[in-house]
Amino acid sequence: MKYELNTPSIALAVRGGEDRIVLHNRRTGHLLLELPAARLLAPVLDGTTASLELTGIEAAADGLILRCRSQQVDEFRVNIRVQGDCLLVSSSFTAAASCELNRLELCPRGTRVNFYDLVNFRNRHHTAHTWPELNFGGKGFSTDTYSEDWQFAPHPSLFILRKNETHLLFGALSLPQAFGMHIEVAEYAVKQWYVDYGAPGRGQRLSAGEAFASPVFAIALEQQSTVYRMLDRYTSLLIGNGYIPDPAVKTRHAWHTGNLYCTWIDQVYLSKAVIPDALNEQGKVPAAANLLDEAFVRKALDVIEREKLPFTTILLDDGWQTTRGQWDPHPDRFPDLRALVDEIHRRGMKAIVWWNWAEILDDAEVDEAHLLAGGRLNKHGCRMRDYSHPRTQQEYLEPLFHRLFSSDEGCFDLDGVKTDFLADKVHADMPVYDPAWRGEENYIYQVTRYFYQVMKRIKPDACHIGCAGHPYLAAFIDVNRTYDVTSTNVMEHYNRALMLKHSVPGCPVAFDFFLYDENRERFFDLARRNGFAVEVGNILADKHDYFSPVEPAGDDYYAVLRQYL
Repeated sequence: MKYELNTPSIALAVRGGEDRIVLHNRRTGHLLLELPAARLLAPVLDGTTASLELTGIEAAADGLILRCRSQQVDEFRVNIRVQGDCLLVSSSFTAAASCELNRLELCPRGTRVNFYDLVNFRNRHHTAHTWPELNFGGKGFSTDTYSEDWQFAPHPSLFILRKNETHLLFGALSLPQAFGMHIEVAEYAVKQWYVDYGAPGRGQRLSAGEAFASPVFAIALEQQSTVYRMLDRYTSLLIGNGYIPDPAVKTRHAWHTGNLYCTWIDQVYLSKAVIPDALNEQGKVPAAANLLDEAFVRKALDVIEREKLPFTTILLDDGWQTTRGQWDPHPDRFPDLRALVDEIHRRGMKAIVWWNWAEILDDAEVDEAHLLAGGRLNKHGCRMRDYSHPRTQQEYLEPLFHRLFSSDEGCFDLDGVKTDFLADKVHADMPVYDPAWRGEENYIYQVTRYFYQVMKRIKPDACHIGCAGHPYLAAFIDVNRTYDVTSTNVMEHYNRALMLKHSVPGCPVAFDFFLYDENRERFFDLARRNGFAVEVGNILADKHDYFSPVEPAGDDYYAVLRQYL
């Protein structure tokens, strides 16, 4: 017997006797995907794919229910629903015995894929092309959404399959408690495509009789489309189905997108430090961090006033703190941070500090009871705090944020934080205290939501400057920046900005530092014409291009800042 589901764009057919699911483009008749019905969203338990036999297909009011039989699980079912011009797919089962969930197969081995390439939202560096080229034909590719790079983490569990201007979106709507979506393809056929819940010994534990429900995945097709339109479609589904708040209801403060001066590039230039080309080494520039002190900040404030530079915010970057992971003002370089912040406020500006919650250096003094996984080192050799633990929340972060943002005596009355260098996430072998925080995307979401809400309780108009391309973080980031770009290619900023604009709905985007004189006016003009804010990293020193020496910032540069800011 043949069962069919149709959206305006997609035709889905299931033939019970053939045990196949076939998706076609309704407008052209072309094949999209073809796969075994009994393996759609099948679990891998204790290292073995559950053996599933399709036993029944039921027509529901808005879709189909596929039922399968297995010795490893009870009541395995796949729900396929039509919602407008979209298919929503999910699975559920009950564990027959205590076990460990390692993977959830999305489309099993042998699935036929009639597309040319795939868009994965990993950021590329040193190029204006935002995402890598991943071709389905020939030897194919292997990629995942687990965020091992240093920018725009975490990546959503979302892929877009392309064939010229035809785009098929396949993405999770509900947030997976997992460690990335993985795909490997060769010669237009899937070798593996799964959500990773942890290798054997590190997976998600399920008790006998415990029910498991997969994330809900959306499948949507558009012709004559673009990646950005598909991102808009994805975020609209998230908002329309109540997975993330409507950005229209979020309170935003005008000063958040005002002109901002960050001390970092001046710190680098004046310390004669060399920024490593490898991004995972850029955070290790001690000479630049050690240069930042109260005198440095006051010198910058004097230049802003003297040259009438229209900055509304100053950001104290790496170096204001004792050490990374110990977020107290450095006792020698910032002996009276509150007096400095009061002075910044008297000069009519806001004060923000750089913050990295995701790693702790060896010299930081830390309560071991707050450490994640007993102090286990992450992939970059750093300890991390377990923010899912009530002790860490109540004994560490809440008192820290009170000191940072409150105007009470003994506090610093700061106006916000810039989060940065969040490459080190929890891994499957780093169990968090609260299982509800499990998973890479989920943990960063939970941490960001938690610290943002604490900050806002203390100072309602405080600002969080982030660098994440995940729609679930839209409610908790006030400005998203394009992150460090070390070339004079302004299109690298522009295309990153487009990615952030369309993947984090409603969140303003800022072009981050532009280091050189070459192409600088084009940089500012492109930002202004497209409605992007600008964050400036140098007003004390300047360079003409990558190879030129550092020079004192001069009248011509200040004139450009006054013209475009």
